[in-house]
Amino acid sequence: MKEKHRLSQLSFRQKLILTSIACLVIPALGMLYITNVYSKLIIREHSLEKSTQSLRIVQSQIDVIFEEMVSVSNFVHFDPEIKTLLEDAKTNPVAARTLTSRLEQVAGDTIDLRITLLDKEGHAYSDYSFYDYDPRQFLKRRWFSTLEQLPPYDTLFMGAEDNYLTSLQAEQPYIFMTARALREETTAAPYAYLIVSRSEASIRERFASLEEDVYLLDEEEIILSNRNQELVGTSFDHLLPVDELVFPDIVKFKGENQLLLSLPLKFARWRLISVAPYEQLTERLNGINRTGLIIQTIFAVSFLFALTVLLRRFTKPVLVLGKAARRVEDGDLMVRSGIRGTDEIGSLGHSFDNMLDRVQLMLRQVETEQELKRQAEIAMLQAQINPHFLFNVLSSIRLKLLMKQDEENAAIVGSLSAMLRASFSSREEFVSIASELDFTKQYMELMRFTMRYPTEYAVHVDKELLLETVPRFILQPIIENAYKHGFLQGGGRVVITIGLVQSRLTITIEDNGTGMEEHTLAALLQHIRQKDAEIGALSADGTPVAESAHGIGLINVYQRLKLIYGELFEMNIESIHGGRTTVQLTMPVKRIGADNHDL
Repeated sequence: MKEKHRLSQLSFRQKLILTSIACLVIPALGMLYITNVYSKLIIREHSLEKSTQSLRIVQSQIDVIFEEMVSVSNFVHFDPEIKTLLEDAKTNPVAARTLTSRLEQVAGDTIDLRITLLDKEGHAYSDYSFYDYDPRQFLKRRWFSTLEQLPPYDTLFMGAEDNYLTSLQAEQPYIFMTARALREETTAAPYAYLIVSRSEASIRERFASLEEDVYLLDEEEIILSNRNQELVGTSFDHLLPVDELVFPDIVKFKGENQLLLSLPLKFARWRLISVAPYEQLTERLNGINRTGLIIQTIFAVSFLFALTVLLRRFTKPVLVLGKAARRVEDGDLMVRSGIRGTDEIGSLGHSFDNMLDRVQLMLRQVETEQELKRQAEIAMLQAQINPHFLFNVLSSIRLKLLMKQDEENAAIVGSLSAMLRASFSSREEFVSIASELDFTKQYMELMRFTMRYPTEYAVHVDKELLLETVPRFILQPIIENAYKHGFLQGGGRVVITIGLVQSRLTITIEDNGTGMEEHTLAALLQHIRQKDAEIGALSADGTPVAESAHGIGLINVYQRLKLIYGELFEMNIESIHGGRTTVQLTMPVKRIGADNHDL
């Protein structure tokens, strides 16, 4: 209920802006959320695909190594020459030597490939020196007895065995071996045993360039190969204590999220497990995703800002019209909305202002009629013409002009009447800025009517200063100089600006008339500094000049304000011949109702 009450207190403009923002923000947040979720899924799929591709490459390389070992075993098994040499080597040393050379040829260029051939009589043949290892020691290995039980032509795979060659144990501590019982027929007893080995380093070097950490495991989850040799022979379950491994999966490992993948090998039921740092794999894609989200957020915020600005701009006439209506409701019929345009709000503002103009005109007509009646009654009692009779006559003339729709002449008469009334009716030394401006505007309206060339004026004043007080008739003498001297050769514009500068009232009167020459301005400034002297002819060399009347009004205003404010008053004059003249008055601030003499 409270939220509903708060919403009901919002203005139409605020409701429109909030609704527009909500209609944009809610879908945008939804889209950002969906984009973020799907981006994470895509990043995960991409990372999974990348890791899988890397692991498949390693899988194929290791399969090639084991296939090579199996191929060597098949070649030795089914080569008739080797079989013949094996039979002859039992009694012929030359055949034994030839068989050893033949095994070296079969090993070829593979440096770490070792071949061992044992017959039933205990004779051994190999491509390595018996000083490193006696091949007959294989007969004592625990796995050797299982060769008899292997199906024909099947191969026994063994991984992470200690290197039997003593010269290579320090450099290559572990090896992979295949063993096979050689038979002439599937039902015949073995006539020899073949053992092929390669170093574990040939497997491990395939892992060196990968970002992922790859483990080669046997069927009992024992690590057979890894880039860290210290882990060879240990249990993978101890390294990653997970109840049940699921592939692919993301698990917590070594304090980081890791992506787990597994691929089987073609032989021995061994498999490869890849442990990839998930954040590292997705860092670049996450960076791109974050950059995209940041860019989208920046665009969304920019669009929201632009939308808010535009909505405030578009709805500002509604706000202005509402404020004007409230002021009219309070009794201020002088207010106008000033809203114009070709749209509906512009038409509404124009109609609203026209309605106020008509209402105000009707009220003026009623007031004028009542005033005329009252003046007529008073005129019968008056024996002589007095200022009030003159004001009434001028008002009657203005009314008739208005009734004849001669608004221009009516305005001139109204200005003249207002000026005379201000001159005769008020005896106070200080008036409000609003009153002084009204009198000045009336004077400028009359001057515009009487001038040969067209003139105009503009007034810029902070509304909060309208109640501040200033001495009467301080603007008219200055403006009179502009009309009489600055606008003689052509029209012009007078701009009055009133504001506060460092808590002091500043009044600036600027015209774009002919301006003053340098020697005339210098003489005027010198004469102003001599404020206690009589007003004389202005001359830089002491002789009268034609522009002597140029500064009479200025000097009168200066002396008067100097007497009132003393050192708190300043006057600055700037003039460019053929360009402009600027007069600036600076004085203390006083408000109506305050003691104007307490400065």
